[in-house]
Amino acid sequence: MPRKILDIDLIEEKNSDYTFFEIDEDENNETLKALKQSYVTSNYKDETILNLQQELKTHTNVLPKEIKLESYNKYNNALELAQKSYITTAIRLVDEALQINPKDEDILNLRGLLKLLKCDFAKAFESFYTAQCYGNNELSRKYVDKLSSREFKVFLERYNHSIRFINEEMNEESMEIFDSLILEDPELIEPYVILILLYEKMGKTEEKEELLDRLRFVDADNHLFDKNHDHINEEEFSVVVAKKENKQIEKLKEHKNILSKKKNIAYVIVGLLIVVIGATAIYSKTKLDKLNEELNKKQEAISKKENQLSAKNEELEKKENEISKKEEALDKTTNELDDAKQKAEDAKLIKQGEEALFMKGVSYKNAGDYENALKYFKLSIENSKKSSFKSSSIYQSGLCYEKLNKDKEAISYYQRYVNTFNKSYEYFDDSYYRMGILYYEDNQLQKSKDCFYSLRYEDPDSSYLITEKVKNILKK
Repeated sequence: MPRKILDIDLIEEKNSDYTFFEIDEDENNETLKALKQSYVTSNYKDETILNLQQELKTHTNVLPKEIKLESYNKYNNALELAQKSYITTAIRLVDEALQINPKDEDILNLRGLLKLLKCDFAKAFESFYTAQCYGNNELSRKYVDKLSSREFKVFLERYNHSIRFINEEMNEESMEIFDSLILEDPELIEPYVILILLYEKMGKTEEKEELLDRLRFVDADNHLFDKNHDHINEEEFSVVVAKKENKQIEKLKEHKNILSKKKNIAYVIVGLLIVVIGATAIYSKTKLDKLNEELNKKQEAISKKENQLSAKNEELEKKENEISKKEEALDKTTNELDDAKQKAEDAKLIKQGEEALFMKGVSYKNAGDYENALKYFKLSIENSKKSSFKSSSIYQSGLCYEKLNKDKEAISYYQRYVNTFNKSYEYFDDSYYRMGILYYEDNQLQKSKDCFYSLRYEDPDSSYLITEKVKNILKK
């Protein structure tokens, strides 16, 4: 970017700036609306520029020399700060310069470049387009074309997709995309800022500090260096006694009067019989009382035994509960030992590297154990340093979810693959194809066609595009 000459005498009044909108200066939102409306096609854009430039001949506004000098001074200071990576302060100065000199092409172009670095794409486009309409200069035309290109649209889709991941609490997936964006465009500032906030939220202090150090080389006066963030702490969730009936047995002996048979028996004999009968009755009553007493004793003994048995049952039930608790504790300990053993095996595999994790997942997948296969593919994704194993693990995870009839999860992994890697990777067109077929089988025809249109744009030589199935889908 050129520096502005600050000598007042060199400012020519006849070359003062022009305006091309027949609206008030304060109607900024309408201006942006007009710019975006002219974004439709390049022909419409060129026609708009010609019409606006034609109006320059009849609409002129002359700024006082002092105001121009002040704007040039702010412009030069912003340019110098930007060259030293103080982007935040540079944007503030260039915005102030634009407020007092809103039709200067160089100020508009510098503002567009700085807004682009901050990932404020709408304002960047507005600045470049406005500068192009005022002067049709080469720099603004270059960036208007770039921001209107299919390539930038694909980039913007990836950027927006990573933002949606954050809204859906898919932080790891969002971090992967922002990592790849930083690798591709290390001068863009916003991916650093979002990643730092994600690291802070997830408690990854070491990664956060490392990225803050990298951010200082890109935007040395970013607001994150002066802001204290509150760390997020999250919180977590009758004894039955049987009764028996008492049975009493009574014996009554009745003696009939034999006097009717032997009327001539002496009264002595009759008296004797009466005595015998009385004695028998007394004996029977005494015997019955004795039997009742014995029965009562036996009943008391039975009740005592029942009480003892009830107490033993309670004690037995208590011991059974204790045994049950010990068995539960033993099961828990066994599970913990199994988990520890599994973690030790996993740690051993992790230590061996991402290839060992990936091959373990492949072996489970080939055996039809897709749940365990997913476990090791995800471990491979988390611990991979080489993009080849990471990309393959993402694709294989999508295939495993398909086998488990979890199409939504499968689509998310295929989408993750095409958003993170380019067509040079092995499963790039396969991921687009699988995603398109799953959308089609789920009666989402437009999404299916969009997948194959994107595949045609990204990899026009893909063999999938000439298959009859894909051709038929695109014809519908």
